[in-house]
Amino acid sequence: MAEEKRTRRKRGSLSRAEIVDAALRLMDGEGESALTFSRLGAELKSSPTAVYRHFASREDLLLALADRLDGISLEGYEPTDDWRADLTELAWRAWRTAEAHPAAAAVTLLMVANSINELRAVEWILRAMAVAGLRGRPAVMQYQVYTQMVLGTASAYGARLVNTGSREVADGWIQVYAPTDPSQYPHAEAAKADLAMMNYREVFAKQLEMYLAALELVVIAEGEESENVGAHPARA
Repeated sequence: MAEEKRTRRKRGSLSRAEIVDAALRLMDGEGESALTFSRLGAELKSSPTAVYRHFASREDLLLALADRLDGISLEGYEPTDDWRADLTELAWRAWRTAEAHPAAAAVTLLMVANSINELRAVEWILRAMAVAGLRGRPAVMQYQVYTQMVLGTASAYGARLVNTGSREVADGWIQVYAPTDPSQYPHAEAAKADLAMMNYREVFAKQLEMYLAALELVVIAEGEESENVGAHPARA
């Protein structure tokens, strides 16, 4: 008992940043189920009550983790005047964050934290849309489409890394079927070699490629619409 008291932290010495760091370590090492206030207290040589002084609930802590992952993704990022390159870079930064912190990414990447790092991400994405030529509602719509695609896919990838067997994590997407009568599924049968193995990164790269190609068409269409409006102004 005396030894336990000597290793306890001084009251009031625990910071929010330390708690978030510990939470991320626990999730990296043991998954989401390890994220409890009692485990955090033990990890930080403090009491669960000390953690509650900074975070009123587990939801509050998860929002702080969401902000931390946004900060990790954006660390060192500098925007350019190439909107395609910028959106590509931001997407792969989110993907690498999910690879490094899969349990936390699976739970928090799609959360709306209303935090400063989230705002930085919103700013950089909308800036890329503006460089492409989109502003106002069209830009916000594409921001939503882009972030849902990128963060949703990265979050799902994090969940797969945490929840699937070691073979699938190492090799990629394993999808194998053995129907009694393969002739009933001719297209799946013809594609079974490719279905049996698909790399997650390859799929994400293709999603990103397709989105950027579609966005370019949106940009062209918006530009043509603006030209038509300018060429035929509304009469008073």
